[in-house]
Amino acid sequence: ARAQEVQMQAATMATGQQARLTGLLENLVTMGMRTKVKVLSVERLRAPVDVAAALKLPATALVQKAERVRSTPEGPLSHITTWVPDAISAGFGKRELAQKPILVLLEESGVKVGRAEQTISARLADVGMAQHLDVSVGSALLAVRRLIYDEDDRPVQWLHGLYRPDRYEYQMQLSRVGSIDAKVWVSQELSANFH
Repeated sequence: ARAQEVQMQAATMATGQQARLTGLLENLVTMGMRTKVKVLSVERLRAPVDVAAALKLPATALVQKAERVRSTPEGPLSHITTWVPDAISAGFGKRELAQKPILVLLEESGVKVGRAEQTISARLADVGMAQHLDVSVGSALLAVRRLIYDEDDRPVQWLHGLYRPDRYEYQMQLSRVGSIDAKVWVSQELSANFH
């Protein structure tokens, strides 16, 4: 609890605003403050079919697609692609994405971030990704898909991230609950650590 409080204070001081993010989302903002980002591209386009479905948008809806590489002092950490509905992303572009974590920009655009659904899998680096992340072609990468919802449970951002596993790890604390014959594991705390 104390660590989360410190992270919340750090995020608040770094952004100069009241931070409202908790748990994993707060941790991701803190990570954004402690790493550098290079914005590769930002474009406004009609949402691809899978993006429109994830964000629950009509087929003709416009979205902002942004690609960034985030780095630690040791080098590249992740390649992130985000899609945000056009109405929300109107207030920020390439310059703002280079300066602040996108969750902070969403909040500054009036979004009250509520929850996230996240899937983690693995993928091999292709030629382009190997160059972005400074790894060999065919290297194993952590593949993250994260759908962010606002407090009204509307999707506000879809993220695809590829992370170097030697510089990023995902931790989950599990506890057993239930009767003796039906104990299950449930997660209590989530954190994303990078090094």
